[in-house]
Amino acid sequence: MDVRSLAAAVLRRGAGRLLGTRRWTDARVAEIATDFGGTVLEIGSGRQDFGAEAYSVRRFFDPTVEFVQSDANPAFGHRVVDVTAMDLDAEFDLVICLYVLEHVYDVPAAVANLHRALRPGGRLLVAVPHVYPYHDEPGDFWRFTEHAIRRLFEEFTDVEIHHRGVRRLPKGLYVIATR
Repeated sequence: MDVRSLAAAVLRRGAGRLLGTRRWTDARVAEIATDFGGTVLEIGSGRQDFGAEAYSVRRFFDPTVEFVQSDANPAFGHRVVDVTAMDLDAEFDLVICLYVLEHVYDVPAAVANLHRALRPGGRLLVAVPHVYPYHDEPGDFWRFTEHAIRRLFEEFTDVEIHHRGVRRLPKGLYVIATR
């Protein structure tokens, strides 16, 4: 690992510990994974050189659950998926997209594709930062408000938004959207 990657990893882990966003979202995913049976697509399963569990939430699901790990970077060893260009149609019961959308420039296209990838009644889990340091620069583009999330997720039948911290100054948002 080069010095720049190491520095980015230290910043990410330090911010995560300080703000507690990753532990918070992991706990939410673990609740949903408890009795889940179906197919899962994880967008942005992340690097494996920090350990297999550094980013992916695969560990929370029963080993028998069909779980597809993906990332836009082929070097990470997962199925290569560009969320803005994927053409998956009603293939998954659950799509997980944690701390990815802030790195996607064309967020409306990504959300439309995530919606299309779900089977009717399927759920999308999204986590995005709000008050959080820049990371993975220069590919860190956005910070979302709950109002932006509601507009972006208008095509979903139900959208629950949870705040990490106080509502008017959240550290992050966690979204459960149902197709």
